[in-house]
Order: sequence, then structure tokens, then C-alpha cells
Amino acid sequence: MKKLLFASLLLLIGFVALACESDDGTTLDIIVPAGSPSLAQAYFQHEKPETDDVKYNINVVSGPEPLDAAFGSESHDVIFAPTNRGARLINSGDVPYKFAAAITWGNFYLVSGQPLESMDDLDGKSITAFGRNSTPDIILQSLLGEYDFDNAPDIQYVSSVQVALGELKADSEKIVLLAEPVLSVGQMDMDNLHILDLQDEWKTFTGKDSYPQAGIFVKDSLSKDIVETYLAHIKESVQMANEDPELVAEYAEALDYGFPRPVLENAIPRSNIRFATAEEAREDLEFFFERILELNPDLIRGKLPDDGFYFSPSE
Repeated sequence: MKKLLFASLLLLIGFVALACESDDGTTLDIIVPAGSPSLAQAYFQHEKPETDDVKYNINVVSGPEPLDAAFGSESHDVIFAPTNRGARLINSGDVPYKFAAAITWGNFYLVSGQPLESMDDLDGKSITAFGRNSTPDIILQSLLGEYDFDNAPDIQYVSSVQVALGELKADSEKIVLLAEPVLSVGQMDMDNLHILDLQDEWKTFTGKDSYPQAGIFVKDSLSKDIVETYLAHIKESVQMANEDPELVAEYAEALDYGFPRPVLENAIPRSNIRFATAEEAREDLEFFFERILELNPDLIRGKLPDDGFYFSPSE
């Protein structure tokens, strides 16, 4: 009898262990920064497909600090982050993540109440910018470095894109760097704004359509099947953002993204949301990283990421 009870107990423990392993193996903890990256996956977050056996826990956060903490603590299986931020952390050698896909391709604009039709209009002017030593600053400085000004513009940095918008509201003659969806917030409150699309300027000076601004990083330990299924969901979500921005704006509002629906409807088309696998994005990404190495190599630890940086799909 004792032997039977002991065997039954072992069997029960085995079932519990298997159940825990199954639960852990089929739950993806995902962290996404608010803004264009969250809009890229809003359709998926709202729908959360029931057709596969994976549970998705999605955490939308503000600011870069939670992303850095997620990389460092390995608390999340999937991290949406600026591509250069991921490269810097992975190049440190201690972060077990791989770049799996690009999802946003530039959402930066120079904005002013005064005429702003081309880079010529920046000659001798002061620009209020945010994100020093991060992606917006990289793009702005890279473009300014390409142009031959009589008097190079002066850059004054503020702490956030919201503060930059506040500077413009206080003085509409200022030239400020903004990003979507904050730019669309400004347009709701201010008339006759002039907007210079920095993605168009990037294409003019580099010949590249745009730059992989933010991407998806996945933990090394995830199975390729789980990653590929998840990426397929995000690809569909990006497609819906482009085909039906009104629906995705409705979903984002329902998910409490912090912006009213009219702002999001206007912001989505200017957020340049596009899905590209790691392999598809690699050429443009390395070109972007090379520009970073020219400006400030410390931002990606002084080197291009190697092959191990990129997620490889199953054969």
C-alpha cells in the first residue's frame, strides 16, 4: 500500500512539473514602448489570437528605462526597442537576445510656425530637439552633417518630445524636432504648422528609403516555432495598421494608449510602420549603424553587430 501511495505521489509530482513546464513554455511576456512601436502591434494586442496555444502578456511602457531594465533582468521574452539601443546592449556580450524584425522606419519631423520647406531654411537657426545621443538625435545630426550650411544650425536639447512640443506652443516661431504621435497632438492645438519630413531628407541624402528605427528583440531560449508564429501575428498587425488606420486607432484608444482616436488616426500613416524580418532589414540596419559609428561609436559599443545579433528562422 505504501509503495502504491509513493508511486501515485511521484506520478502526481510529475504531472505538476509537466504542467508548469508547459505553462512557462507557452507564455510570452512582451514589453513595448508607447508610441509608434505600440501602434505597430495594437491590432494584435487587441485581438490576441486564440488559435495557438501561446498566452501573450503585453506591457506598454513609457520611456527607455523599462526597456533597459528588461534587457538587463531578462524579465521579458520579447522586447520592442530602438534598434541602436538593442545593438548597444547586445554588443556588450551579456544580453541573451536577438534582433528578429524591424517594425517602424522613422517618425521624426522638424516643425515650426515659420516657413520650413527645405534644409535651406535651417541655415543659422536654432533647433529645439529631444533624445540627445539616441535615435532622434542621431538622425537629426546625421542629416545636418550632410548639408552645406553657411551657418550651421545650433541644437538646444530638452528632456522629452512633450517638452519640445511645449516649447513650440510657447513660441510658434521656434523650430522643434517632434515625433509621432506627439506631432499630431500639436496639430490639434496649433494651426498653420510647417513640417519637414526627416525621412524624406534621409532618402535624399542617403538613397535609402528609410532607417529601421525600432525593432523586435527575442530571447535566445525561445523556440523558433514560437518566435515565427509571433512574428506572423505582428506582420498581420502591421498590415492592418497600414490598411485600416481608423480601426487600429480605435483599438489603441480602447487599450488606453493615452492619445485620442483622431490623433492616432492622423499619426499612424506618418509613423512609417512596416514589418521586415531581420534578414530583410539587415542591409538598411547596418547602413544606419555605420552612420552611428561615424557620429558616436560608443552608442553601439564601437562595432557593427555580428551574425549572432540576428534571429535566423528555421530551415
